[in-house]
Amino acid sequence: MMKILLLSNQCLNKDGVGNPIMYRMERSMATMPDVGEVRFMPFTNRLGCFRDIRHVASCYDVVHIHFGGLYALLLRLALIGINKPMVITFHGTDIHAKSIKTAHGIAKKLKIKVNQWASFLSIPLFSSCGFVTTEMTHYVPRALRQWQQSKFFVQRLGVDYSLFTPVTHAEACQRLGIPNRPYALFSDVSGTNIKRRDIAEAIVAQMNGEVALLRMTHVKPELVPLYIGAASFLLLTSDEEGSPNIIRECLVMNKPVFSVNVGDAAKQLEGLANSAIISRDPKLAAQKISEVVSKPYTDNTRERQRAKLDFDHLNQAVVALYKRLTSK
Repeated sequence: MMKILLLSNQCLNKDGVGNPIMYRMERSMATMPDVGEVRFMPFTNRLGCFRDIRHVASCYDVVHIHFGGLYALLLRLALIGINKPMVITFHGTDIHAKSIKTAHGIAKKLKIKVNQWASFLSIPLFSSCGFVTTEMTHYVPRALRQWQQSKFFVQRLGVDYSLFTPVTHAEACQRLGIPNRPYALFSDVSGTNIKRRDIAEAIVAQMNGEVALLRMTHVKPELVPLYIGAASFLLLTSDEEGSPNIIRECLVMNKPVFSVNVGDAAKQLEGLANSAIISRDPKLAAQKISEVVSKPYTDNTRERQRAKLDFDHLNQAVVALYKRLTSK
């Protein structure tokens, strides 16, 4: 039975707000038949953290770091000498660095670029390197990609079906304490300009009062299903994305999704009748949304796309990778 250690700088803060992906991955992997133990250990910006993680890592069969950047490179260097398979998965801007386009100030832009190149430098140091979309591998410099490509794999992210269960619109609104009316959900968990709330607001304004914008920002993870339940559809207008998990979460709850062509949104929505890729022009986008939402809902993505969305199913492939690495 394998013992798996998950490491990441993405974790919940003291108020329970933040990226919950690692906690959900930990819970999901713990149910796998070949896994004896799985532990998520958050990385913090203190020197003692390197020592603590190195001590713990020696007790596990596989170490898997999520989200690249300078912290991941330094952490991998701190683990030199521990003879265990080391895996890393990149999630977006840590590889493509597109957020540099909307970053303000030289210091912020420099930080993004340093993290990107730290990700590139760390690739040769890992046993296997995951990317949340195939397209992300294209941002790796060609020479490095050709040299290391045999290590690459795609790690699809999924949704916790036990947490994201459909809830009625009225109940969701009541529990959130908001008026019972149609909403377009705008997910802006970290409150960044890259999400382009201005475009979302302009689209809603073009819909002549049909919906109001429901902004989801700095909320606890357990409230996310209620925000999705209260919404008529998701509106995604970001300048840059990798593989937006909010799309998967909405599809699991049978909610239509309207997104600009960003990241892998088009791939996630491929073949769906009740969701669509929309223009960045607010008027054209509003017309498209009104046209699609006027049709009866038939997609039933929760059941029809379960093999692509369920975290438990997707994590089986990752655990199989661990087994191959530990058997070598």
